[in-house]
Amino acid sequence: MLIDSSNATPQLRALTERYSGLRLATREDNQAIAEFINSTSMTSGQLSVGFTRGNDYFSLLSLQADRYSALVCTENERIVGVGAFSTRKAIVRGNQTEVGYLQDLRVSHSVSHRVRQNFYKCFADFVKVSPQLEDFNHCGLFLTAILDENHPAKAALSRQSFPLEYSRLMGYTAHVWPKPPGLHKVLATPTQLSDASFNELLGFYKSNLGSLAFDLTCDDIVRLRDHSTPIVLIENGQIIAACLLVNTPHERQVRAVHKKTHLKFESSGTYISAFRISKSIAPEQRQEVRQQLLAKALQTSLQLPGLFTGLIVMDEESSPLSTLNRVFGFKVGGSLYRVFHPEHSNLPEFSSGFLRPAHIPAFEWVFS
Repeated sequence: MLIDSSNATPQLRALTERYSGLRLATREDNQAIAEFINSTSMTSGQLSVGFTRGNDYFSLLSLQADRYSALVCTENERIVGVGAFSTRKAIVRGNQTEVGYLQDLRVSHSVSHRVRQNFYKCFADFVKVSPQLEDFNHCGLFLTAILDENHPAKAALSRQSFPLEYSRLMGYTAHVWPKPPGLHKVLATPTQLSDASFNELLGFYKSNLGSLAFDLTCDDIVRLRDHSTPIVLIENGQIIAACLLVNTPHERQVRAVHKKTHLKFESSGTYISAFRISKSIAPEQRQEVRQQLLAKALQTSLQLPGLFTGLIVMDEESSPLSTLNRVFGFKVGGSLYRVFHPEHSNLPEFSSGFLRPAHIPAFEWVFS
């Protein structure tokens, strides 16, 4: 559900009205925001990466979360700044908790310092008051992800410029496999499961989600049902491992250029998400099961739209890739951060010590 000025609480509307040139985006801003996002890019070492949204900016947000909104900054009747925030249920220490994600924070290089700071202050005020807002279910836990070598983003989000605090939770590695020429023309549709098969898959996830902080819930699996192809391994009639190939041909596209090899591609992608192995699998067998599941997912992804397949894993976990590292592709590193207002240090989440990197699972597609 999009939260805008028509359905926002008086408290949220009052917050944005304190800042000139700032407001909550509406559906009418959809294409203008998409065009603004489409014109920006990120850098990470040897890669220049950009995420584009076609003509529909909000479609991806609706896949990622239950509630979402975007703050837009305008100057001379044109959008010069955007910042999106969304919230969804996630598992934190075994309990469902509202968790927010901050994304698409972009400010035009051409705007004045005053306009830029005005935008950042309003964004920070939203994070500050969010635990009191009904609009986002009183969410007080926010995350964001940054490519480690995206130096422009890090400079923009430095404490001198952006009045929010960052606490690094974990590093992650994004593996990307571009498809060989011609294969992207194969346009198979995502597998449509029967209700019985989907309920069996949902039962598997229900038993294997929720043990780590910020873990997915079954609501996320349901939300992605019509946009994903499930990959499963079965043993003795039971699912022992599963993942989702989430395909977003209309919701998001990716541009990437490798500065040394000049490898270039621009297309929608297939993202491997919800990668889970049954808790019943013995530790010595888990790596082999990981490799089998990933190999099956990569092979299946060749028949889906898009020019690449991507998988994100924690730096700290044992990689499921093994010999598949030899598959043609590349990788980039990034970090997942906890974002909070300085006044949030007295929230129970800080004193109870849930910020332990070892308790955070692989960075999921729904957060990308």
